[in-house]
This record gives sequence, structure tokens and C-alpha cells, in this order.
Amino acid sequence: MREPEIWEIPIPEITLDEVFKAEGADYSRRPPHPRTVKLHNQIIEEASSLVRPIAIWVEVDVTGTGVGELLLEDGFKFSSNLLPKVAGTAEKMLLISTTIGTAIEDRLTEYKEAGKMSEAYALDACATSYVAKTATIAMSRVEEEYHREGLKTTFPMGPGHSYWKGLEDMQVIFHFLRAKRIGIHLNDSNLIIPRKSVAMVMGVGHDLPESKGKTHCNFCNLQTTCPMSQVV
Repeated sequence: MREPEIWEIPIPEITLDEVFKAEGADYSRRPPHPRTVKLHNQIIEEASSLVRPIAIWVEVDVTGTGVGELLLEDGFKFSSNLLPKVAGTAEKMLLISTTIGTAIEDRLTEYKEAGKMSEAYALDACATSYVAKTATIAMSRVEEEYHREGLKTTFPMGPGHSYWKGLEDMQVIFHFLRAKRIGIHLNDSNLIIPRKSVAMVMGVGHDLPESKGKTHCNFCNLQTTCPMSQVV
């Protein structure tokens, strides 16, 4: 196993439309009220000053597969029916976690305590957009490194989705990542803290199943209703 690498991620740009989508708002039939646009633009500007995107990642050897299991080095494993199908022939798994820090959550708490729920709602949607884009940037950068070496990668997958329900596997990811180095940890329910953080895995190898054009969303039961799938 390599030592985990830490990358600072440039703050991505998010758009008003992306924030509306993260809220689940649909303005296809009528435009948003000017006051709504003004508020959201103000919150987007504020959010950009609060986010601190950072990523940590590591590669781990794949040692085999079982029924609904992907076996890893040091006796660890992931329990998901999808992973052996998508990454069963992978030589390694890339484990990645990204976060945008705690400042934006602190500001969310301030808005809620002050009863400014519209501001809090808009800021939460901005944070969701930033998390999604930060994760996409980090995973794309990792993919590029391996593609330059002539290796293939799977699409990213993560615990907590319908295709990989067991959050217990977050413990495996964080065992290898040692993500506390960038301020991320798991709570007693295996949820990531800070809340605006994600963890995903990708398989890498010379001989992987063809999955061009697919993402993990294709295997999730929330394909048509999840706002995250529309943010990036």
C-alpha cells in the first residue's frame, strides 16, 4: 500500500442553476423571483469565501472476490454485490475522500440559530454543489494519473447507496485513508464528519469490464430523484 496523498483542490465555480438543482427547485416553467435570485447570488459569493476543498487518497491491493465481496490487502473487504462485477478484475482499489471543511457548516449553524432559514437553505445547497464538484475534480485527477500509465479505471462508487448499503465499509475506507490528517473522521453511525464530505472508491487495472458512459448513479434506486446527480 502506498502512503495516502493529500491534495489541495482549487475552489471550483458553482452556478445559480446548479444551486437551484441542489435544492430540488424547478424553474423550467417560470423564472425565480428576483429576490430569490439576489439572495442566492449573495449566498454563493459568501460560500466561496468559506469552502476549503481538500482531498486525500490511497491505493490498496485487490486480492480476490467472494460472493458479494471484494477482498483487499491485510484481510479487509468490501461487501457489495456491485463491486465484484465492476471491479472484480481490478488490481487495486483507489480510496478517495474529499471535504470542503467546517467553516461553511459553522455559518449554517449561525443562520439557523438566527432564524434565517432562507439563507441557511441556500447555503446548504451551495455546500452540496461544492462537495459534488470537489469530488469530481479529485477523482478526475486521480483517473488521469493512472490513465497516463496505460491503466483503466472504473467509475467511482461509494457506501450508503442502494447498490452498497452497508456503511460499515466506511471503516475500511478510513482505516486505509487515515483521513484525520485533513480533518475528516467517522461518527458512531459511520457517517463522515464534517457533514459536507464524501468518500468513494474506484477500481484500477489493465483488464476491467467495459463501463463507458456509466456512473454509479446507473445502479442506484434514486436515479430520477436525487438532486446530487444533477449538480455535476
